[in-house]
Amino acid sequence: MTPFLNEDTAFECTATATEYCWKKNVIKVDNGFLISKGPITNVRIPVQHIETVVYSMNPKKPALVPGLKIIGKGTVLAELDISAEYIESVQDWLLQVIERHSN
Repeated sequence: MTPFLNEDTAFECTATATEYCWKKNVIKVDNGFLISKGPITNVRIPVQHIETVVYSMNPKKPALVPGLKIIGKGTVLAELDISAEYIESVQDWLLQVIERHSN
């Protein structure tokens, strides 16, 4: 894995073509499925069904933790709560995974 350092904040994570890790969380692609493990929501979604990934903040929640929405066929397939310091880099990584698997 290659360490990835965000220029805006001083956090470190590791990213490869098939796996993204930060703190105690892992999102990976395994046998055509997107699988997340760790304190964030655990999901297992076929990558072929994912169309895009967006994030938003819900101001009604007590803690402003962004929700990363995995969208396919016009519906939210899963939502992962990811801290603001990691949300954009996780979204970018997932968009790259979707593009690689759509070709």
